[in-house]
Formats: sequence, structure tokens, C-alpha cells
Amino acid sequence: MKPLGPHDPHWAGRHRLIAVIGQGAMGRVLLGRAPDGRLVAVKMIHRHLAQNPEFRARFRLEVQASQRVTGAYTAAVMDADPDATDPWLASIYVPGPSLREAVDGFGPIPLGGLRLLTAGLASALLEIHRAGMIHRDLKPSNVLLSAGGPRVIDFGIARALAAETQLTSAGSLIGSPAFMSPEQAEGRELTTASDVFAVGAMLVLAATGQSPFLGASTPQTLYNIVHSRPDTSGVPAVLRPVVDACLSKHPAYRPTPVQVLESVGSISARAGWPAGIQWRIEDGRAEAERCVRTDGRPPELRARRPIRWIAAGAAAVAAAGGAAAVVLTNGGSATPPDPLANRTLSMSDDQLRRVDTCKLLGTDVVGSLGQPVRPDFTNSSVCTTKFVTPDGKQPTMTVGVGTSVASAKPTSDTLVGSPVLDTTTDPRSCGRAILAREHPRLGIDLKITDADGDSCELAMAGLKSVVTRLVTDPPAAALPGRSVVAADPCASADPAAVAQAVGPGIQPTQTDIHTCRWQGPALSMQIRMIEAKRVDTDPEYELFSLGDELQLLPHDGARRVESDGTCASYLTVQPTVADRAEMAVVTAHPTGPAVGNACDINNAVLTTVVKRLVL
Repeated sequence: MKPLGPHDPHWAGRHRLIAVIGQGAMGRVLLGRAPDGRLVAVKMIHRHLAQNPEFRARFRLEVQASQRVTGAYTAAVMDADPDATDPWLASIYVPGPSLREAVDGFGPIPLGGLRLLTAGLASALLEIHRAGMIHRDLKPSNVLLSAGGPRVIDFGIARALAAETQLTSAGSLIGSPAFMSPEQAEGRELTTASDVFAVGAMLVLAATGQSPFLGASTPQTLYNIVHSRPDTSGVPAVLRPVVDACLSKHPAYRPTPVQVLESVGSISARAGWPAGIQWRIEDGRAEAERCVRTDGRPPELRARRPIRWIAAGAAAVAAAGGAAAVVLTNGGSATPPDPLANRTLSMSDDQLRRVDTCKLLGTDVVGSLGQPVRPDFTNSSVCTTKFVTPDGKQPTMTVGVGTSVASAKPTSDTLVGSPVLDTTTDPRSCGRAILAREHPRLGIDLKITDADGDSCELAMAGLKSVVTRLVTDPPAAALPGRSVVAADPCASADPAAVAQAVGPGIQPTQTDIHTCRWQGPALSMQIRMIEAKRVDTDPEYELFSLGDELQLLPHDGARRVESDGTCASYLTVQPTVADRAEMAVVTAHPTGPAVGNACDINNAVLTTVVKRLVL
């Protein structure tokens, strides 16, 4: 990293800029610091590109699409201003080398790293495609290797730049030739299968050190992509079938990202980067921290601790196919400090609501226990994943943040000074939790189901990993402005409207971090402010309107009435990813006579919620 120059900006919106990371075809990349203290990589668009109205319009659309991608294996866009004099976007800063730099510097990646790379790339594609996008320019320089796995960058953004160069250069192509799909090389219409082909090509590069299609010239490379069968003999046998399938010339014969992700279950090697890549990651993190400490000023001359590189013997090199094993030491070993020593879990309600729960099931959090296969979002509080343990078992792991643990019983264990609670509900499962707050009893809950052997031991280890992340660096969800998820459900409606529905003087009870309940003498009412699966396209739900008030929000309401008169009304406030949306949900359950129509009661309360959301 380099200090800011005399003509470099010092701010990008709310983000203070600290140093220059590098420069590319689209613009400069600068290290910045967000208002909440997190480090960000700010891409500042070249001014000559920004002066083109068509490019700026495309960039604006791509930024809007990219902000919808929030998976653990992408460098999520946190903020952007496509209308600034120098348009910019800020994404999470990822310390670590690109896949291109790692292969060039350290050679082929061993099987444990390939397992981590395959799972991470497939997970990134799941999120990108769920957001309705095709990356179009997946290549080794657009994949960063972080401590928790690979991170795909420039998703969707590359198309705006490529379209610009296509306008000014006859015969130019959108994408990087060596990693294009055959249909992309021939200029045909693309589907998500094109990105899968690029993943296959990158896995060959990672496993062998060689691009499978690279020729002496661009035309030769494109010919190879369209007509030649790649040599994948250097790919480990356990990974070769899925790589060969990814590289099928016909898009319909390629696996889906889900199938690629599930294929890692057959790999027994422990997921993790080799020592050289780990060193580069730590070096990048240390350099960024130095820039923050010195406010981007050049470092003073200082002695650096000696680094010893130990290469394996010739026999080991031969056995590894010529790749030298590299070990990094600091002149001695010491037991790493316990990150939970003398710590407590102290999180406000606002912090609990803003946690990205699915990121707590990523390789960077629970990877020491095995390989998470596919995070499955349930709602803002709950996420689930299949989990491949080192011995090949595949239990299911579920984590809840700010969920109710009212009926849990204490165990003999403690964590961060709090008793560990037993939340087990099924003979084939084991649940462990700790309290995040006492009144009401809400906690961090981790459950293991369908496990053979001691599922409680795995649940306890998983809970410790999750709590460690929450105590040291809680993953924040990339929430849109005026987010429903961030709202206090007990304060989301007009108290007078709630009192008219349930009766005067009824105090709210928080049942989980996103849900509030009022229990009146004749009516029970619940309000949830949450992201979950949309129901306004489900035929089992009836669409409804709040009249003029609903016009303040551009989406329909949907409701379902049960046989006992209970009415659940769902108002889509803003779509998020795939079939999910942020919603305000009001449920009225009559418990006595002469209550009236529960759906009419919901409408009166929802009207006040809409006014508060918009105003």
C-alpha cells in the first residue's frame, strides 16, 4: 500500500480514505475506514469513464444490483455513490492475495485448499445468481483468498466496464479470454452456467498451476475454449469429475452451483490454505492495520522479525508432484491466547438485529470443525447449513441469534462467564445456547441434528466458535436504508392503534429480537419486522390493500386467515435477494368474543407501521 497522493481524495461519502491499494482498468482502489470502524476497499472510478453518461448509467445499475449480493464468499458492497463527480463504491476490505497471485507465488494449491476454494466459489455463485446476476468476468484476479475462504469481487461491476470498452474497440469481448465459456467466446447469450464454466477453469489453474485453455494468442485461446478438450489429469482424482463437468462445452450439461458445493463432501482433506497463502493473508492484514495506526503515513524504518522459510526435502517434493511445501515460523511456537479469556457477550438489541446470521456458519467461523456445505437462510435470526465433518459425516447445523431460550435448562458448562443452556428438542439433535439478554431470555442458540456420535460435543464446539466471532468481530448484515430488520418491533406501530386493538394498558413482550407480542383479554397481537421468504406470490395467501396508505410502498400485502379467525398479514416493504424480502408482519389472534374482524384490526395497525416506515 502507498500513502495518499496530493491529488487523492480523503473522503468517499462517510468513509475516510487512508491509503492507495492499487489501480486497475476501472479506477483506483483505496483503503478506507467506515464510520463503524470496519476497513473498506473503495473503488474510485477513472474520471474519463465517469464523463461518459452511458457508462455512468450502466455503473449505477450494476451498483444497485451488486448491493443485493450479501453472501459470505463475496466482498459485499457496503456503500456507493454512482452520481458523485468521481463515482465510487465501497466493499468490505479483504486482506489476502488474489488466486492469480497465490498460484504465481506459491504454485498449485493442495487438496485441502482446493476443497475450501471449490466450496467458496460455489457459495459465491449461489448468492450472485440468487440476486439475478451473472458475473461474466470470473477470473483468478477477481478471487481473493481470505482467512475464511475465497471472496469473489467485482460481481456485476465488470459488465459496465466491458460494455464501455466494447463501444470503443472493434471486436473486443466481454470477459477475460482464458476463463470464458464457449458460448461467451462465440458471443452467444449467456446463462448462469457460463460462470460455472469459469469456476471449472479456475480450479484447474489452482490445482495444476496452468490455465486449461491459454494459447499463444487470444484467437488461439478462444479456439481452445470452443473446440479443445482440456487436460485435467493434474487435478486430484476426487475433484476431477466435478471439474470435468464444469468444463462441458454444452451449458445444460454443467452442474449447478449447488451440485458443485455438494461435491466437496467426498473430499476427506481438511479445508484450509497452505502456509504461504496464510502468511500473505496475515501480511495484508498487518499492512492495513499499520496504515490505520499511522493514518496512511509512510512507515518509519524498523527492524522486522526474521522469517524462516523451510522447504520440504527432495523426496517430499517429488511425492507432491514437484510442489515444495512451505512452512512459516517466527522462531518459536507458543500457545495462542484464548480469544474468549476475560470476555463477555455484551451486545445491544440493535447489534443483535443487525447480525448476518448466515455468516456465522461460514468456513471462517466454524471451519475448524469441518466444511459447511450450503448456508440456508430461514429468516433474519436463523440460518442452517449441512456440515461435512473430517470423518465424512454430514449433520445439519442451525444457528439462531436473538432467539427465545425461555425453556432452556442450564448445563454444567460455561462460556464467556455465562452458563451454557441445553435447548435440545429432539432425540437426534443437540442444542447449546448462552444468554444474550436476561429479560426476556434471548440467546445465541446452536443446534446439531442428524449427527452420528456425540452431537452435543459438536454443538458445544460450534457454539464456542460462533460466540468467539460475535465477541471479537460480529458480522454485520448489509442492510438497506430504513431497514425493517433493524427496527424495534415493539416500537414499530402507533401505541394508540395497538391499545385500541388489544386493550388499554397492555405492555408488549419481546418474544425474539425481531418479534413483539401484546396479550389482551380478548385478542393477542404480534408484530414481526423481519427478512424472510416472500408470501405475496404464494397462491395460499390473499392479496389485500391498505388503500392510500399502501401506495406509500410499491408492494402488495398478502394475508392468510385460519379457521379460528386468526389473521396473519404480511406487507412486503422491500425485496432483498431471490425470493426473500423485508416484511412487516402483523398477526391478530382472537381469544374472546366480540373481537371483530382480525384482518381489519391488522390493517389499522399496519397503516401506522407504513406511516412510520416512510416518514
